[in-house]
Amino acid sequence: MSLLPLVIAILVNFSMGAFYGWSVLVAPLEESIGASRSDISLAYSIAFISMTVGMFVTHSLLRIASLPYLIFVVFTLAGLGSALAGYFEALWSLIIGYGILFGFAVGVAYFLAMTAASLNLPIRRSVALSMNMSAFAGGGLVWPPIFAMIIDWQGPHAVLLLFAVYLILVGSLGGLVMRAARPDAHPGTHEGGGLFSDILTDKPRVFILLWLGFIFIGFAALMSMGHAAGIVADFGIPAGQAYWGPMLTNLAYICGALSAGIVCDWIGGRRVLIGLTALTAIPLFALYFAPSAAVSLIALAVVGGAFGASASAYPVTVAGYYGVANLPRVYGRMSTAYGLAGLLGPLAAGLLYVWQGDYDFAILIAGVLAVIGIANMWALPKMKSTAPAAPAPAG
Repeated sequence: MSLLPLVIAILVNFSMGAFYGWSVLVAPLEESIGASRSDISLAYSIAFISMTVGMFVTHSLLRIASLPYLIFVVFTLAGLGSALAGYFEALWSLIIGYGILFGFAVGVAYFLAMTAASLNLPIRRSVALSMNMSAFAGGGLVWPPIFAMIIDWQGPHAVLLLFAVYLILVGSLGGLVMRAARPDAHPGTHEGGGLFSDILTDKPRVFILLWLGFIFIGFAALMSMGHAAGIVADFGIPAGQAYWGPMLTNLAYICGALSAGIVCDWIGGRRVLIGLTALTAIPLFALYFAPSAAVSLIALAVVGGAFGASASAYPVTVAGYYGVANLPRVYGRMSTAYGLAGLLGPLAAGLLYVWQGDYDFAILIAGVLAVIGIANMWALPKMKSTAPAAPAPAG
């Protein structure tokens, strides 16, 4: 067995993790395009819908095309979308290029990376998934300061154009290396029926509760993470240093994502998810009731850590309830909740900012939703075994 599939999966998610650097682009795009904060946020929300569609159909795409070929095609599509958004300085090109094309590519790439990381590898599956999911936030940590430097140099549209070139190069390289690695097909590639068959799976209670849990924790986290730079600036961080918001958030995301899969092996995914919803609610209420620049940075970091941990805990938990073979199919359907939260969360925060002129009410609503999420996760049935996250057999 080779680690090359995991290396490529990490590169894929690191590259697409630039999606979490969006908040650095919001204010410059608002100025260059001449659109309102809610209009600019609409492109990000649409990208979450497109990303959800991509996640939902990836299992079906894997049944008709190979992993290396899909990596090449998806990154080329992402590059074309970024180039369109960068070349035409208009809201329509931002929505089509970034919101639809790039967003769809992010969703497919995210699940291609997760599929590669859940193959039979010479390390524990929970560790491979945690490393892979943390790479997405790794991109979110690295790309914002790079984007900020390019914005200062040539503006936000130069960021999109240069990133388009990078995406096409990475897609070509990643596809070639993955082809050379010749990975085995994922055991769940041919599991399940059509795209919409057995939508609630054979465990509807588990599916619905996990789906709702994704809504609550996703909505709460993305209302804040999608506006991280704006929130810390609103609470007193100088505008020129606002990139610390998304940077710290994504650094904490990485730490959470790296550790959560292993913790799920120890105490079970259900307990981990309950704790993560609590860790989302507490800092949001702290920021609302004790607002300050320092608290805003700490609160966003804790929320980012909890959300990063959920990114690893969710696939490990789904595999625990349904088995590894069903992970791409079931988790792909569950991702519709993530897309819905991505649509409503950042958009709602943007609208509330326009209405109130600050983020206070958005933070309060996010905290309340996280509290509801605690009760929802508590209703999950206890897991009988965490065996699916065990090391892959040698062979």
